[in-house]
Amino acid sequence: MSGGPAQAPHGLCDDCRHQQLVRNTRGSVFSLCLRSRTDPAYPRYPRVPVLACPGHEPRGRGEGEGDEPLSSC
Repeated sequence: MSGGPAQAPHGLCDDCRHQQLVRNTRGSVFSLCLRSRTDPAYPRYPRVPVLACPGHEPRGRGEGEGDEPLSSC
């Protein structure tokens, strides 16, 4: 292990307004791209960490992480 800064687990998605975190009953967390609902060019669950994305839009101040329970999907 290095002493450097920790990398965000989902890369750019962790700061994107189009991310929704989905937790399953076993405790795993997946990053859902909400852009995938309207644009087939975006994968529903992108391979992480995402290092580049043309649709990335940083969250505005006060916006949450889009974290909703699995049952809402």
